Order: sequence, then structure tokens, then C-alpha cells
Amino acid sequence: MRGSWRQGGTGVSDVIASAIATIITICSSLAASADSLGIQPSPQTYGWRETYGGVDAARDQWLFYSGMTVAPFSRDIYSDGLRLRFGGGYGRYSYDAVSPHMNCGVAWLNDICSEKDRTRQHYEVAHSYAEALLGYYLQLGRLTAKAFGGFSMSSENHLNASDPAHNYDGTVFGFKGALEFWLNLTDTSWTSLDVSYSTARNETASRWRTGWRVTPALSIGPELRYDKNIETGDGAWNGRAGLFARYEWTGGEISLAGGGAWWITDWAPQDPSAYGTLNVLFHY
Repeated sequence: MRGSWRQGGTGVSDVIASAIATIITICSSLAASADSLGIQPSPQTYGWRETYGGVDAARDQWLFYSGMTVAPFSRDIYSDGLRLRFGGGYGRYSYDAVSPHMNCGVAWLNDICSEKDRTRQHYEVAHSYAEALLGYYLQLGRLTAKAFGGFSMSSENHLNASDPAHNYDGTVFGFKGALEFWLNLTDTSWTSLDVSYSTARNETASRWRTGWRVTPALSIGPELRYDKNIETGDGAWNGRAGLFARYEWTGGEISLAGGGAWWITDWAPQDPSAYGTLNVLFHY
């Protein structure tokens, strides 16, 4: 999605600190509740199907997503072999922009463009996507590597008014490739990196995380994210920096993340916003 957030009155640092404190409190409660119920992580029992879903929100934007990965020829979802992944999502975002110059005359006749007819417009945009990918899962000691490739669809539609300066409405199809890595650094720490690119709307995304296991089931740590597409503009991208907490159990996991988000142009961060993400995953 396009990262266009309006300035607000609340301090972003206060919002980020509050979101991080909330994440840690919730996940600590989850860990205590799971321990009281006897839920413990186990690497022994997994199914060959994996479903996931979640929600991502920041100022002036939100997205719901879900999907499934299956291991049709492997013993379970954590054994080497082919993978099939299907996913999609729907969300909305909004932004403010000044209308472009219209009906400009001839400059040398002093009939130049006038500013008086230009107005600031608030735009609401609906966004949806879908993908069907074929991939491979490979375990190399402490390193887990996944590679995917396939077809993607991306659709956008301005809901309240058309924007001549960002006329990207419609549905486009393309190819998508993705790489995902997970490395166990020690028995109590790990790091992960996910990168992807789709020719549909020229979308690039990446996320890095490093986690420390506070308990065998609960990991916390920092995360960074980079996103860019045709709407962000030349020399601009969306960046995020925050903290996450991840709790796992036999057959599933839940992950919460929050922090600060910026629209970055020429390496100068603008339009700060807080963000939050919730993701759940199940094996069966």
C-alpha cells in the first residue's frame, strides 16, 4: 500500500512506546496462560498443511490477509520438499493531495497556470491482492531456506474521487518471487529475513527480525521492514522499525508487532505513524 499518513497531535514516540509495552504485556500473559494450561512447544508433531492470517494497521491504512501452504509430497510442513502456497488480502488506505494544474495557457503570453483553482482533496483507495506460488523448503543445519515463484494479482480502486496524478486504478497480473530464511544463531536466539518482488505494480517488500527466547516458547526482538510499489513514487519507499513478540506451541504460533512507520523520500523520513501487526499460524 501507499504510505501516506497525515500528521497527528499525539507524539509518535509516545505511541510507539505504548504499543511496545502493550505487546510485551499481552505476550507475557499468553505465556503465563499457556504454561498454566500445560501448552508447551514441541518440534515433534506437525501436519502437512499450514494456514495463516492476520491484520496490519497504521494511520490511514489497514489490511486483512490470509493464506495456506501445503507440503503435498513431504512427511510434514518442516520436511524438505515442494510447497504450494495460496494467499490474498483486502484493505484500504487514504491520503491527501493537491489537484494538478489544469487548462494551463501559453507562458510567453503570460497566460500561465493559476494556483487559485487547485484544492486539497482527500482520497480513499481500496486495495486487494492474490497469489498462487510454487516453492521448495530446504533445511541446511541451523538454516532453513524457502524459495517461491508464481503468479500474483493486485487491484486498486479510488472510492470517493479519481486522482489524475495517481491514476493506477484497475487490476493487474504479474509474476512474484519470494525468498525466506530462518537461522538459529544459538539455542536461545534466531534471525529471519523475508524478501519478495512482484511485477504487478512493481511491488517490493522485505522484513528482518532477530529474536531472543525469553522462554522456550516466547521470543522477543526488533524488526525492520521495507516496502515500495508504483504508488510510492521515484526515490521513495515505506519504512518501519519496531519490536515484536512471538509465542509458539505445538501446531501453531501467534505474533504481535508494533513501532514506527515512515514514508521515506531521498532518505529523509516524513509523515510518521505508529503501526501494529497481528499474525496467527496453525499446522494440521
